[in-house]
Amino acid sequence: MGRRGRSIFGNQGNTFFITTTVVNFDPVFSCGDIYYLILIDSIRHVLEEHHATLFAYVLMPSHVHFIIAMPEGESISDLMRDFKKFTSTKIRQQLEKDNQTSWISKLKANAATSKGQVFKLWMDRFDDVVIFSEKVLRQKIEYIHYNPVKAGLVKEPEDWKYSSARNYILDDNSLIYVATNWELVSGNNS
Repeated sequence: MGRRGRSIFGNQGNTFFITTTVVNFDPVFSCGDIYYLILIDSIRHVLEEHHATLFAYVLMPSHVHFIIAMPEGESISDLMRDFKKFTSTKIRQQLEKDNQTSWISKLKANAATSKGQVFKLWMDRFDDVVIFSEKVLRQKIEYIHYNPVKAGLVKEPEDWKYSSARNYILDDNSLIYVATNWELVSGNNS
């Protein structure tokens, strides 16, 4: 996994399976719905900004998974940089507003070894896999949708509010639009 996909195919117009994680796998988003909504607002914004399409997502207490189709000329690294920068700022502001002093202290401690940072939410990297086949795309979507079930958060995938399982199974686009009638985007398969 890792940087192989984005370094080779980063702006050629591909579909990516993305994972990014909070430092130490801390479940900071479990502080309340507002924290998940910050993530939703940010992904909505970066999708529009980078002309990308969301095929699947799940927001977990300590990490997120996305399947995103990037158009040719746009970079998944730039999209993720923007997502992480925006969410880090907004999460910090919300934690301060909610007087979540223990979380603020943890996230400040995370930044102690990072030059120029005073607050660190996300691990430096994100993992990506370029998806070249419909079979792999379906496997990754299923993996995403069953993530909350495997974690013991819900019994059925569509029961997790912050997952595209609701888009696919319930036709519920109330949180964010997900392209459920997708066509695989792959710069090398054209």
